[in-house]
Amino acid sequence: MKETIVIKIGGVASQQLSLDFIAQVKAWKEAGKHLVIVHGGGFAINKLMKDHKVAVKKIDGLRVTSKSDMVLVERALLDIVGKDLTKKLNQSGVDSVQLLSDLEKVVEAEFLDQETFGYVGEVSHIQSAYLEQMLSDDMIPVLASLGYSKDGELLNINADYLATAVATALSADQLILMTDVKGVLENGAVLDSLSVQAVQEKIDQGVITGGMIPKIESAAKTVQAGVGQVLIGDNLTSGTWIGKD
Repeated sequence: MKETIVIKIGGVASQQLSLDFIAQVKAWKEAGKHLVIVHGGGFAINKLMKDHKVAVKKIDGLRVTSKSDMVLVERALLDIVGKDLTKKLNQSGVDSVQLLSDLEKVVEAEFLDQETFGYVGEVSHIQSAYLEQMLSDDMIPVLASLGYSKDGELLNINADYLATAVATALSADQLILMTDVKGVLENGAVLDSLSVQAVQEKIDQGVITGGMIPKIESAAKTVQAGVGQVLIGDNLTSGTWIGKD
């Protein structure tokens, strides 16, 4: 869908929306852009699990999630983070709608590896028509990083991966992955841009390391799948842009 920007925002950042964030969102809306927001909420999940004396376990950066854990995950993402984020956007004059029961109509998922990760999913399909209708009505859909299996099981999904799937399904012009780093660093400076072709080279050179590797590889695949550009940074307009050229 033309003139579409998908924004992934972390849980902590979504609780502390900056004036710059709100101003940029409003500017895009006034310019006729369509926006979709995908959010995580690890901090809220961790707090609830701590309050309920449930141990947090991660493998390869993914939260191992039991069926009973999903009650807390759902509450954290929908009742705490998503509800608060949508409320703040609407109070700022940005018309937004949090997907709740209708999330099942949009995000189809399957178990990633139930034996290892439990109720952690990967996106199998995005029902883009439902989102496109909301965008046509000039609303901003707000999606939590959750999805539903074909059997109706609620699954916990990595927010970066969900945002990538949404952007690809909508053929978005831009995908913005807001994170806690300013972008890809080389010799202490942020790389303004990075071509898809240069990604593997930077990984081989040790410029891109650790948890940034899957994020950058995912961004490159997203561009190759038809999304115009991907931005990785700590705000909506600056960081490292990843594109075909």
